[in-house]
Amino acid sequence: MPKTKFYAIKAPNGNKIVSSWPECDSLVRGVKGVLYKSFGTREEAENWINGVEPAVKDGVRIYVDGSFTPHFPKAGWSFVVTEGDKELARGYGITAFDAESRNIDGEVMASFQAMKWLDSNDKTGTICHDYEGIARWALGEWKAKSSIAQQYVRACQPYLKRVTFEKVAAHTGVKWNELADELAKGAIEKARAEQEPKKD
Repeated sequence: MPKTKFYAIKAPNGNKIVSSWPECDSLVRGVKGVLYKSFGTREEAENWINGVEPAVKDGVRIYVDGSFTPHFPKAGWSFVVTEGDKELARGYGITAFDAESRNIDGEVMASFQAMKWLDSNDKTGTICHDYEGIARWALGEWKAKSSIAQQYVRACQPYLKRVTFEKVAAHTGVKWNELADELAKGAIEKARAEQEPKKD
């Protein structure tokens, strides 16, 4: 018997907790400004609705994200390093080459840069990602078929002893994940602005 999930919804027209994905989907689809997240217990869902923060997890945690826009050929990437809910460092930029798989190029570059940061600072940590391939490719659970996935798998092998992975749901109000999202988008905006011809 499948385990019951509780879907907490924060919407402009009111908050709600439901216990089925179809009902949640019907309430959030197309609604501007809505946030939603699934939980294993009603108590956790209620805490999130009421703004009660979960206990901060120990250790170094690095939130990574990628971004892509059809109006720019490269993907943006970013990472935010935290420990004890304090920011230690951040990094962001754009991919060196045009994106072959849209935002996925940015996602894998962010993870790779996070691993390099851990290595250069002689630390171990948890990479918190919202794209599942970040962990699946690195750990060999998905076959790397695309060229960008194959490059990522090769590049991250020397650093795997320093990392564990944790999937974080996108756009659910996790502040460090939201910051990483903003930084990745901002990297593209900055690069676009720098390439625009200057007006006299």
